[in-house]
Amino acid sequence: MSKLKKYLKGETIAAEGEKARGLFILVDGKIGIFKGGKKVAEFDKEGTIVGEMSLILKKERTASIVALEDSKLLAVEGQIDDIIKLYPDITKKILVSLAERLAKSTENI
Repeated sequence: MSKLKKYLKGETIAAEGEKARGLFILVDGKIGIFKGGKKVAEFDKEGTIVGEMSLILKKERTASIVALEDSKLLAVEGQIDDIIKLYPDITKKILVSLAERLAKSTENI
């Protein structure tokens, strides 16, 4: 259900509009989030989780995830219910991450 994957600089990890089949955890490298071809965020911190929102909401990906440099990510595949049962530590990290993003968004208002 989880697999370490390597992506070369410029390689698309997940494409905007595709169906979510899992989420990703950054192990090493730097990744960018692109909406409509425009970079809206970048991450280089080990343990960063991306791709979880589309999985949770059961919607198509709202942005693309692209390797900004050679990167390694843990791809965790499955439905959110399965991930909650099998990976409670990842689930807790998702909750904390979403709460931090929400808090940051409300600070900017």
